[in-house]
Amino acid sequence: MTLFPLTERTEKPDRVAAALLEGRVAIFTDGTPFALIVPTGLNALLQAPDDYYERLPIGSFLRALRFFAFAVSLILPGSYVAVVNFHHELLPTVLFMRISAAREGVPFPTAFEVVLMELLFELLREAGVRLPRAVGPAISIVGALILGDASIRAGIVSPVVVIIVALTAIASFSAPVFSLAIPARLLRFLFVALGATVGLFGIQFGLLILLTHLSSLRSFGQPYLAPFAPLIPRDLKDTLVRVWWWDMIARPRLTGFREPKRQDRGQRPRR
Repeated sequence: MTLFPLTERTEKPDRVAAALLEGRVAIFTDGTPFALIVPTGLNALLQAPDDYYERLPIGSFLRALRFFAFAVSLILPGSYVAVVNFHHELLPTVLFMRISAAREGVPFPTAFEVVLMELLFELLREAGVRLPRAVGPAISIVGALILGDASIRAGIVSPVVVIIVALTAIASFSAPVFSLAIPARLLRFLFVALGATVGLFGIQFGLLILLTHLSSLRSFGQPYLAPFAPLIPRDLKDTLVRVWWWDMIARPRLTGFREPKRQDRGQRPRR
């Protein structure tokens, strides 16, 4: 009973090979190009092969940026609604006056504006997926531009809401696994409701419930938030940032406990 994927679905051979090297299992089914990787967790679902193909600083920066973007896509609309409705003191006076001036003449509350634009964007995204590949992205981009501009000119939504929804949509595309982006899209509406009713305290309460739920999940017996919960310091070298290839000498403790050795020591290049 969860929105989050407990198996990882992929059709990339390099991702499957990396999972096998870590001690995980790949399940192949006849008649489909996808393989299921088990067990999996939130950390594994936010990793991408590009993190390992690039140099250490670049790969670590991209991965940390991906974690940040996932959090932004989850709570940014709800946080905006909470701040505008309840916590004006958190905004600079000039910025708050500009937001208030932009909302002049808008007949709907802020929460309804955000939900309306989110639903319109979800419709455009779903339509773009179902359309032929040659015209799908173009229809989505043109439709988003036309609807956003027309909504602002008609006075239905304010320009700031369009910016917030656009930033949220861009951040949501950073998730490398599609099955992980869907729960964030659904929970986004819940955080908007919490922000509109209780403010930032509601956002904090929602995050606490979400972390509690994620901590209780198991994927084939493995904790979903490992190596953060439970904390495994040895495995933190491949989470928010990654270390050098030659320093990753051990497999993750929970999946590679039978054969913990990934490679021999002393693999660091020498001059």
